[in-house]
Amino acid sequence: MKQVDLAIFDLDNTLYDWYASFLPAFYAMVDVATSILKCDREILLDELRSVHVKHNDVEHPFSLLETKTVQALISQHGSAEALQILDPAFHAFNKVRRDNLALFPDVRSTLSELRARDIKLVAFTDSSYFATLRRIRQLDLVSVFQHIFCRAKSKDDPPFPVRRSDDNLSAITTELPANETKPDPRVLREIAQIEETVTSSTAYIGDSISKDILMAKKAGCFAIWAKYGVHRDKPMYDKLVRISHWTKEDIRRENDYAAEAEKISPDFVCERSIAEVLSVLGGPAYASTRADVGHQ
Repeated sequence: MKQVDLAIFDLDNTLYDWYASFLPAFYAMVDVATSILKCDREILLDELRSVHVKHNDVEHPFSLLETKTVQALISQHGSAEALQILDPAFHAFNKVRRDNLALFPDVRSTLSELRARDIKLVAFTDSSYFATLRRIRQLDLVSVFQHIFCRAKSKDDPPFPVRRSDDNLSAITTELPANETKPDPRVLREIAQIEETVTSSTAYIGDSISKDILMAKKAGCFAIWAKYGVHRDKPMYDKLVRISHWTKEDIRRENDYAAEAEKISPDFVCERSIAEVLSVLGGPAYASTRADVGHQ
């Protein structure tokens, strides 16, 4: 049993299936928009990919509005009317995304048990601020994590109305600069320092060998691979590549990470469920309970 003070969780494809939530929603939006705009679907996808490359983010908010096709619509009708015309496309996106976002089995009970063992739970994701907070809220994880680390808001993000909420989520969220991303081990060392512990007393759980596990091992964390979250649906992956912000340089860098990751192994593997971490992670409360039992 590995005794830890802190467990840092990746979010996308570790706690829920990001592919199943985002990609069907995105393509539902594209299909409705194509019908409304009476444009070529492949051309619209090309334009969307260009927007994603510009912002280095496949989840850039309202990327549809920045495409050349929609900019022409805005020039003709104005922003307010264009938004009204495209509202069914955005509605389709929001509905499919909302309907498809769900935690993997055993996630909620596992996180509750880890907290009961007095392990501090923290989330760390490369996803953007708005996307991260929306998913945390929708999945009702606001009270689970004591701290959330995500990519900072971009100056290019469209303005969002301030959401009035009593969940205080923004107060526990730290925005990381663009250069502090996976698999840089310095980020985990900084998070451990912020949480007043050390990486040798920290577990990190993620689905990507070449990013999550490579980073965790370099940082000196107890590295747990969420193998159950590895995506094996090639058609779905191809849909992501079609609209991705990845450049040739990004792909080369990813290949380098993958080659380096071949030399390392996780400290523990969750084959089928996140609940398997309960067999290997103990915290202060769990350790004291076991000690009490041993003295009886």
